[in-house]
Amino acid sequence: MPEAKFRSTKKNVHERRSLRTSEFAQERRAIKPAQAEVSAKVETQKRRVNFAAFWPVAVGLFLAGFSPEWHAMAVQAGIWAMRFAFPLSLLASHRQMEIDAQMASVLPQVALYAQLPLDGLLTMATLARGKTLKAAMVQLFLLHGICAFVLWLLTFLGN
Repeated sequence: MPEAKFRSTKKNVHERRSLRTSEFAQERRAIKPAQAEVSAKVETQKRRVNFAAFWPVAVGLFLAGFSPEWHAMAVQAGIWAMRFAFPLSLLASHRQMEIDAQMASVLPQVALYAQLPLDGLLTMATLARGKTLKAAMVQLFLLHGICAFVLWLLTFLGN
């Protein structure tokens, strides 16, 4: 059988040290600058924006300039390449969305250029949550795959 453990009957009593007014004032002055430094650091950290975290958006904005060429290559490659690479432009031009004619001519072009910066925003949000770049890319490919599946459903089941 295990032995019983008994509590100590001794109390931890700390001696109270009486501070004179001058000692108390000196300690307050010694603590006050340190507190001011800490609060100043916290304020500068709150105001500072980490621009290095915006690199996925910057890459998306840069690559958006190449979107028309990639769109032309995806059209030549087939409908599945289009569905997977540029799902927003196809969703914007799909007849099931019931968009008027004028908007249906403008919105796919806007979606074509907005696709990559939006993907960069999604990647930035995923990285900001502490995920790895691999997890962010998997999430992005999964989203594009789901959009391609929705486009397939709209095309073949919407008839």
